[in-house]
Amino acid sequence: MIPRGPLIINIDSFILSNQEKKLLKNKIIGGIILFSHNHKDYNQTKNLISDIKSIDETILVCVDQEGGRIQRFIDGFKPLPSFETISANNDNHTLSYDIGIMASNELSQVGVDINFSPVVDIYRDINNQNKLLKDRTFGSNVDLIISLAKEYIKGLMVNKIIPVLKHYPGHGIVDGDTHLEECKSNITLEELLYSDLKPFTTLHNVYNIPIMTSHLQFSQIDENIITYSKKWLQEIPKHIFKKQPFFISDDIEMKAAVKTGNKSDNLLSALQAGCDMVIITTMQNKHVIRSNKSYDYFEENYLTEEVIDYYENIYNNKKKHILILN
Repeated sequence: MIPRGPLIINIDSFILSNQEKKLLKNKIIGGIILFSHNHKDYNQTKNLISDIKSIDETILVCVDQEGGRIQRFIDGFKPLPSFETISANNDNHTLSYDIGIMASNELSQVGVDINFSPVVDIYRDINNQNKLLKDRTFGSNVDLIISLAKEYIKGLMVNKIIPVLKHYPGHGIVDGDTHLEECKSNITLEELLYSDLKPFTTLHNVYNIPIMTSHLQFSQIDENIITYSKKWLQEIPKHIFKKQPFFISDDIEMKAAVKTGNKSDNLLSALQAGCDMVIITTMQNKHVIRSNKSYDYFEENYLTEEVIDYYENIYNNKKKHILILN
């Protein structure tokens, strides 16, 4: 599967507006990420996804359906336990597999293609401040994270839902939240290889599934955040992965990814660094969603002449990293 375009965007409501339908005809839009404000109940969500696919069946429909406090679809869907709860269960490996199957069964029935899950970050309760990852991880034991994630991934893949490993190369090393602030670390690559990076390298080398980039900055390795770093997305992968990963950025509207200048420059930075797809949402600008103007925001800030030129003359002509499901 080769995505038709590199952008993954959000929509504003339970149904597609006429303006959104028009926007989705633009082939630079490769995916839609759905959130809680897009979900009313099972049938409505299924109909919404059907409407998206009727515009172009190759548009990838994505969601964060981790479980626990990060579950976007609730009404008409089974409540999923958090990864922390799964890990604490006496039969945690069986439960992890079963939850993967349960989630993928429901997601596939409504037409979802990608679940941005599992979180394979190492949880560290740094000064009791790691609220971003609290209860979202399988814990602090690297080997347990890997083995539980394997079972969960196998469960998702039973129903052909594409899993995504996040947040590369490991968000647990910092106590901040990239939604709200810049997050930096002085840890070296050698230290990361045997800790936070290990779940990503091990699991990707087995399943060859997409990886979501974080917006962390490791000053000892590169001055750029991961999402904008050729070193992290092109050079380092040659030495730690068997195959070049399919990289999907985290939302570049998050505080840690916002740079001065035009917003479209940030998008181009991510694509040129090595992101195969880039998430851009208005979730940090809820007033835009409430006014049903997200489509306008994307057109004005991201569908610029420079981005269109890059898409038509570079993106379409370069060798694509194919999004596959083994």
